[in-house]
Amino acid sequence: MSKQRLCGQLSSLSDKNLGVAHRDDTGSTTLLFGGQPSPSKSDATEKVTQLSLAGEACLDICSNNDAGPEVMPGAKWNTVQFVAVADLRAENATDKDPDSPYAWMVIFACLISLMLSIGINDAYGVYQQHYQLTEFPNATTAIISWIGTTQFLVMCVGGTFSGFLCEHFDTRVMSAVGAIIMGVALIAGSFCKTVQMLMLTQGLLYGIGASFPFVAGTSIPTQWFTKRRGLATGIALSGSGLGGMWMTSATQSLIDSVGRPWAMRVTGIVACVAVLAISPWMRVRLVPSRNEKIIDWTLLRDLRFNLFLGAVVFAVAAYFGPFYQVPSYSVVVLHKSANWGSNMDTLMNGLSVLGRLAVGFLADFTGPLNLFILNTFLAAASLLVLWVPFDSVGTLIAVDLLFGFAIGGIVSVIPVVAAQVFGLARLPSIIGLLFIGYFAGGLLGVPPMSALLDDVGHRTNYSSSIWYMAILPVCSLLFSVAMRFLLTRNLCTRV
Repeated sequence: MSKQRLCGQLSSLSDKNLGVAHRDDTGSTTLLFGGQPSPSKSDATEKVTQLSLAGEACLDICSNNDAGPEVMPGAKWNTVQFVAVADLRAENATDKDPDSPYAWMVIFACLISLMLSIGINDAYGVYQQHYQLTEFPNATTAIISWIGTTQFLVMCVGGTFSGFLCEHFDTRVMSAVGAIIMGVALIAGSFCKTVQMLMLTQGLLYGIGASFPFVAGTSIPTQWFTKRRGLATGIALSGSGLGGMWMTSATQSLIDSVGRPWAMRVTGIVACVAVLAISPWMRVRLVPSRNEKIIDWTLLRDLRFNLFLGAVVFAVAAYFGPFYQVPSYSVVVLHKSANWGSNMDTLMNGLSVLGRLAVGFLADFTGPLNLFILNTFLAAASLLVLWVPFDSVGTLIAVDLLFGFAIGGIVSVIPVVAAQVFGLARLPSIIGLLFIGYFAGGLLGVPPMSALLDDVGHRTNYSSSIWYMAILPVCSLLFSVAMRFLLTRNLCTRV
């Protein structure tokens, strides 16, 4: 295939190395550099960091001694393969260096913001159980589930626009505003006596507030690291699992001791104060050098991104089902106590934290997309092999362990895949577009599961709902495998 030379010598290379970039008509870019002596693979990674941060993501680095002899005859070369979706250039938003102690403070701030934004949503299963069995026993499961679903869907819609706002306004201010709205929403919800009013407060208003720290905490970490990006992102995103883990137990304890209204008030105050406290560190490092649209629609012209978006939709659809239904399943089917059911959610959130950290660590060595595929397979296997055929305490614990670990790894590696394959400079807007996929996944997940439980299972037989949950990660697996084969068919490639 013919290639057009884009640039000659690159200023970022040393005097003894020469770099030449080519782009073919598929949008792929190849950077050739070498010289005497030939640069090592670690040197290659360092040399392409600046180009990668400018909007073109490094796909793979491989040796190719035959590359570019017309440029430097007799030299040994390394070839760096890129996937260029948008030819963008980024500007620094701060003088702070990446991979620095300050960068780790940003990661800690992102961890806390996700702990209190998406972590509270992860713990909604406790409220679902309380509403379904105690406070609103005459309301359908589907109607009650819309409170938590509305929460997440509004976070996704808000995230679409807050991604744009994070690129053009101070993310520290946006996080602080979101913290105040989160606190007001939960405190207002504590005075509500109907499902409809809870949808407006605990669902709609909380989702609006949480969208700002949610999208900032999701998209900022990858900008602050070039060497251990996967690990740093995994640590930051483990906040949602940590939040779901301790919030599940704390919420159940508060409901049992002081009642649901005061449980919401305490949660609202804690969320507001904590997110306000870490807001000064919630800042981006890179911003686009020119004004962009709210959503980068040009990505939809790329088949690779469309396959990735499809994988994300079904992965998100699969995410919340077990978290929402395990507590009530434990009571209705296994005849366990409400505390035992909430403890199962705590266990699942705890394993999701381990999954996030493990995948974050391994992504730097094996490739984030490879781990996305592996974890999607494990999530599908946990539901199809363990939960579908068995109704027992032992298998539910096994499902909690395996699904929690796998789904945690999936959600933590999504922004890493986006950064590696589609570039860092526009990551907030890319994440904004992915939030549309999250929104679709939210609609595709819990509402149909709850409707199946009401209409087919009559609120006592969970089989149809579990089958539906099991199909979703299988669909995500098919999309992600297709994307990987479109990028490369070499199974040993780190991608």
